[in-house]
Amino acid sequence: MCGITGILNLDSKPVDLQELEKFTDSLAHRGPDGRGFFIDADSYIGLGHRRLAILDLSPKGHQPMCYADKRYWIVLNGEIYNFIEIRRELEIHGYSFISDSDTEVVLAAYDRWGKECVTRFNGMWAFAIWDRVEQTLFLSRDRFGVKPLYYYEDGKRFAFASEMKAFRHLNRFPVEFDRGVVSQAFKAASKVEEKEECLLKGVKRLRGGYALEISRNKEKKLFRWWNTLDNLETVSHSVKKNVERFRELFFDACNIRMRSDVALGTALSGGLDSSSVLCTIRSIRKDNPDGLRLSRDWQKAFIATYPGTVQDERVFAEEVIGFTGTQGNWIEIDPLHLQNEISKIIFHLEEIDAIHYGPWMVYKAMREKGVYVSLDGHGGDELMAGYSHHLNWAMRDTVWPVPHPFKLHNLRETFRDMVPSQFGQHSPTLKYLLKKRLFANKFDTFPALAHDKEKMGHFDCLSIGLYYDFHYSMLPTILRNFDRLSMAHGVEIRAPLMDWRLVCFVFSLSSQYKLSHGFTKWIFREAMKGILPESIRTRKLKLGFSNPFKEWSKSILKELIRDTVHSESFIHSPFWDGKKVSHDLEHAYSTEDWEAVCRIEKYLQATLLIEEFKKYE
Repeated sequence: MCGITGILNLDSKPVDLQELEKFTDSLAHRGPDGRGFFIDADSYIGLGHRRLAILDLSPKGHQPMCYADKRYWIVLNGEIYNFIEIRRELEIHGYSFISDSDTEVVLAAYDRWGKECVTRFNGMWAFAIWDRVEQTLFLSRDRFGVKPLYYYEDGKRFAFASEMKAFRHLNRFPVEFDRGVVSQAFKAASKVEEKEECLLKGVKRLRGGYALEISRNKEKKLFRWWNTLDNLETVSHSVKKNVERFRELFFDACNIRMRSDVALGTALSGGLDSSSVLCTIRSIRKDNPDGLRLSRDWQKAFIATYPGTVQDERVFAEEVIGFTGTQGNWIEIDPLHLQNEISKIIFHLEEIDAIHYGPWMVYKAMREKGVYVSLDGHGGDELMAGYSHHLNWAMRDTVWPVPHPFKLHNLRETFRDMVPSQFGQHSPTLKYLLKKRLFANKFDTFPALAHDKEKMGHFDCLSIGLYYDFHYSMLPTILRNFDRLSMAHGVEIRAPLMDWRLVCFVFSLSSQYKLSHGFTKWIFREAMKGILPESIRTRKLKLGFSNPFKEWSKSILKELIRDTVHSESFIHSPFWDGKKVSHDLEHAYSTEDWEAVCRIEKYLQATLLIEEFKKYE
């Protein structure tokens, strides 16, 4: 896990080493364990790397790494979990290795299979390979975009990096924010990740499942190498067999993600997903204490607690801690400390979204405790209908094309168990469902799915919505945020529920495997029988990470909010009507309209982020 950069000068000017070093060292937080550079003077390209050492801690794992008599050079961010199996296959074909890293396996695989090598990888990655013979630069991002990769080109140069903030350190880079993207972030932050365009104007994101190839003669090819819909499978008609298949896939997904030469931990909430990950790790280590390259140090869980609030899940986490015999590290989220962290959080998130204070403190504590890898539960909700709006979509399927009043009643009951009325949410009325029954012709609601619609003809409303949340909106946004929150402290997140084999299997199943018998994520719960404490396995209440901005705005952030919104730069901002927002804020405070105050959060975040980035104009 690392930070990577690269500069390809298309105007045949040599790469400036000092510029490359500044570019790369701006990502030092992603890789505190080492740095490295490669410049090919004959080809006008330079690669930079900041290392977070996870596999092969020796100098042999150093990057940029070369292979095939220095023909190929790579910088890699991420992990290839099945590198042991791929290495064995390559050795049969005569390949040899000098390191025990997954990076060298990627290079050999590229030499053997070319660009198609990525289809063999099970992992998360963003990498760039320079071929000195063909004079081509190949960039690839993993199937679901777990690891980030951005690029910029202006006709004279092509540059890439793991984070947007790095581009500020390029000579002659214009720091300018894209008004359209800023506007979209204000309207719906989860939709920003759907497109290539980024907050920084001119910078583009390489989307998950895509690759890009560019040559010295400026020829560029962007192509999609992965589509989940092309990899669905024929599933069994037996419910029992499908549950067994899920369990088998999930266990192996956890197993290969335990391959590490450093300590593992888990960010535990007490919910189904993170609890299942920790309990499965415990089961694997109990049955296979000497597993190949499996970390022996895995017994630490980190839990954010919110004392005195409905968001506090300590009682559930304590049950899982007792069940697994792991060491619980309790991080009490004290808002008084937020003032010291808020600028750092906003800067590292480098997007306009919620200020995730709890997770920030969790990963900070991990690093302080010597844990550099966290196995977390990301992906489960988007994969198997874990959010309340997923039940709304499922309810639409019960009113059209054929009414199913009994199913609708059961889904309403599930909704009430999941989101009690005191949380301020209510299940949709029949009138609303009938109005929305066609799901806006299914695909009009989600323009990003237009190119996939022919492959989704048999999907119901719930399946379409889950596919969209998983591949385009909610999950990519969560992955982006948690990558920044964890890597700001030099901690790597691994997500077993995002194993591509498991994802393809679950999307091949009908909706009844996700919502059934009064439960969300039904097949997951069935697969975890005997692995999880029953109270956790059958728990229906959904909380999620807390972000109590309302309480903060009343007290510790009140002065910062008012000072920011009344500042000259805010009032005259080209991105919003500063005078109106300032007036609305004062009116909200005077009437104690805290919901209106909360709507100011994104303006506050955007202002602080823009000010920080503008320092490098």
